[in-house]
Amino acid sequence: MYTKTMYKWAAQEDVGYLDKNPLASFKMPKAPQKDEDIIVIPRDEVGLVLAALEAKQTYKNVNWAWYTEFMLQTAMRTGEVRALRWDDIKDNKILVHQNWTLTHGLKNSTKTNKKRWVPLNNKCREILSQLSQNEEYIFPWDRLAFQSYFRKKLQPLYQAELISHAYRPYDCRHTAISRWIEAGIPVPQVANWAGNTSEIIFKHYCNSTKEYEMPEL
Repeated sequence: MYTKTMYKWAAQEDVGYLDKNPLASFKMPKAPQKDEDIIVIPRDEVGLVLAALEAKQTYKNVNWAWYTEFMLQTAMRTGEVRALRWDDIKDNKILVHQNWTLTHGLKNSTKTNKKRWVPLNNKCREILSQLSQNEEYIFPWDRLAFQSYFRKKLQPLYQAELISHAYRPYDCRHTAISRWIEAGIPVPQVANWAGNTSEIIFKHYCNSTKEYEMPEL
């Protein structure tokens, strides 16, 4: 990564050490991804999480509890929520087709490069009804600020042993997917709503829901 950056810098017009970047079209191999811990927020802790995020908002007209609740209901990734536009809504569904990255801003595709429609339940519609439609984006707020605020507000709860983990924003997605599975939603439908494959859902989520007793057959 550093080598590619060095060549890019050396080939800049105002630097001029190289006439051409020899690595411009070369893609560095990615390190193998590690399995991410699937942490589900217990139902009796969700209220504490949302209350902590709603208390004393530091940004005018910003409610990070709504942002979080929307993730908990839809299993959207943080950047997907940030990229939602009002005109993405149709017939109580919302089209997820963009992603707001921390490094490059708006990207005209999702993480998996697949569009999907996600149903809006009553809780989602209630949140949307409280938001201003004067902006192009539904949640036109700083994504980086959200992640920082999320950790800042939940860390004291964890230290006080009021919640079982120092939750991350992405745990909202894990929680929503796991709840769908617990509710008996077929895995292919869960995968479709979440923007994943059935294989990923089976591998990472089907063993992370509530415990069951072994039935007598």
